[in-house]
Amino acid sequence: MSGEDNRMDSTDARALHRFQRGPSAHRCPAGHGALRVWPDADARSGMCLVCTTCGHRVTVDDTSLNGATDDKTAAQTETVPDVRLSDGIAPRGLRPDGSVRTTGWAQFGNVPIPTGFLAALAAFSAAVPLVPVAPLIPVVAPPIGYLAWKLGTRRWPASQAVNTRRVPISALTAGQQIRLYGTAGPVGEVSTVTTSATGHLKVRMVGGLEILRRPEQQIWQVDLRN
Repeated sequence: MSGEDNRMDSTDARALHRFQRGPSAHRCPAGHGALRVWPDADARSGMCLVCTTCGHRVTVDDTSLNGATDDKTAAQTETVPDVRLSDGIAPRGLRPDGSVRTTGWAQFGNVPIPTGFLAALAAFSAAVPLVPVAPLIPVVAPPIGYLAWKLGTRRWPASQAVNTRRVPISALTAGQQIRLYGTAGPVGEVSTVTTSATGHLKVRMVGGLEILRRPEQQIWQVDLRN
């Protein structure tokens, strides 16, 4: 990067994302864990580090990348990169195409509502009309609904993912994790963003999956939890 343009390229951005998912990541002083990498138009590098819980912010400059040198080298030599969580392990529900299967679709603010609870609630609601013929059904239905959900997650593992904010496709950078379709469903980690011949943006995910979207189209960034 030259003195006139210190903005991070896609390799630098990916290296910083990987560094922040490693054991030496910059962490929130309030104890909320590793800071997340976010775009910042006012920073020389075009990036900053933010705590998504309390909003603590650290500007990223050239020297902030010194700690990520090893990760940058690894990213350059890596042939098949993998999606990883902040502790370096693979998320539950990671599929061969690099997308991550997720569980749940409801959340209150940044707090997800457990899918097991929703399954139990749905089973209870379905059993209520049967009270006249079987009074005990509303009692046994919620545990059955929860057990069915639990068995399903064993057969089809999935990670809990929390939507954090909506951004235009044009603001995405390498290393960010996003919902691939709407507000729920699978999650992917951005590898590259390029412009197609039609003017749409082609977003390639780690693992090879690609989506084509309009530059102004909004998409959800997410925080994978497990």
